Amino acid sequence: MRVFHFTNNPLSIDQIQTSGNNVNGGSGWTSVLLGRMLQVTDIKFACVARGNVSRTEISQNGRVVCFTIPGQRERCELELCRDLIKDWQPDLIHIHGTENPYGLLTARHMVSCPAVISMQGLLGPCSEWYHYFGNRSLVDIFRMHRWLEFPAFRGHWMRFRKIRKAAKREQEIIRGNNFYMGRTEWDRAYVYAHNPRANYFIENRMIREAFWQQRWDLERMQRHRIIFTNAYHPRKGTELLLDAVKILQPRFPDIKMGIAGAISSRSGYGRYIRRRINELAPAVSELGQLNAQQMAEELIKSHVFVSPSFIDNSPNVVCEAQIVGMPVISTYTGGVPSLIQDRRNGLFFPTGDAPMLAARIREIFEDDELAVNLGIQSRNIARQRHDPDLVLKQVLYVYDTVLKTFSIKQDSHRDRSSR
Repeated sequence: MRVFHFTNNPLSIDQIQTSGNNVNGGSGWTSVLLGRMLQVTDIKFACVARGNVSRTEISQNGRVVCFTIPGQRERCELELCRDLIKDWQPDLIHIHGTENPYGLLTARHMVSCPAVISMQGLLGPCSEWYHYFGNRSLVDIFRMHRWLEFPAFRGHWMRFRKIRKAAKREQEIIRGNNFYMGRTEWDRAYVYAHNPRANYFIENRMIREAFWQQRWDLERMQRHRIIFTNAYHPRKGTELLLDAVKILQPRFPDIKMGIAGAISSRSGYGRYIRRRINELAPAVSELGQLNAQQMAEELIKSHVFVSPSFIDNSPNVVCEAQIVGMPVISTYTGGVPSLIQDRRNGLFFPTGDAPMLAARIREIFEDDELAVNLGIQSRNIARQRHDPDLVLKQVLYVYDTVLKTFSIKQDSHRDRSSR
């Protein structure tokens, strides 16, 4: 079988062969899946993603070929991808996410082979004003930008306008395709809302090996330390968590918070977040970009992981925190209720409510039995949900079903044509 993968970030052959453990950021789970396929199947696959290159770059090793294509106008990019598909002649196309235009290749019948789309972030809900900017005031939104970003059409205001446009494209992609893989009730509902005749399959994500090897322990973690990641975007709720830390400081003077992930020193939003961080220094520190091993170590030495996002489907880092068996606090939003059951394997708080977030963190800080029980249940449930053999079985079942369905339709079409 030959499978053509479209991903949101470029992948190298080394990242695939090492199953994503050396990947910093959000593409690790894709590397794990492809690395597992490379180990236990005979599938040949190509990976295509947009990168910072002036012309298409190709690397190949055995059954894997990676294409990095230049960013360009949508029509030109689709035509380039169409030509790559025609040259490589895959049996199946696997499109990871609807954020980029690749789903239009099949929606607009530019290629003839079948495709399946893995749902990731959903642009429609993310493009709503409240979800995109959180509960920030208009004054705060202006403060998130440098003045030069407005005339230069940069910053989150411009990105908001772009994502609104991309959300309309996403609807065309969902309406025009037939096969989808997802992992939450929320993304399934979203697919059916735009395409009632869609075929939807469950596909959980693989988690990198480094997180399976670590285990959170009450005796080894640092008390009153919070771990958080992805402070690059207003919808991730960074300011909300900082507000909660400020509320908790009088009660817990030794409270600490580590922020994993890059915070730009050039963007207006990056500078805005740094000003907020400096107001709470030295309680809050930046950890920078971390690979899987480094992130796993930061998780197990923290008291609690917090995901204060205003909208999210299935945050990878929540699943990683669950795998190591630590208590998790999250907003009740998007697809997260498919990952967490309140007071069984995590705690919820209302979206945008800093005092309630502070109250949930205080519960974890003051109740060791609750923290331990939540961590144990998180680990047990997550290890079943993300079992690599189960996930690979789910994906291969979908591939087989899509190919068989496509073959039946082709045979039926040929029969009608011959009459």
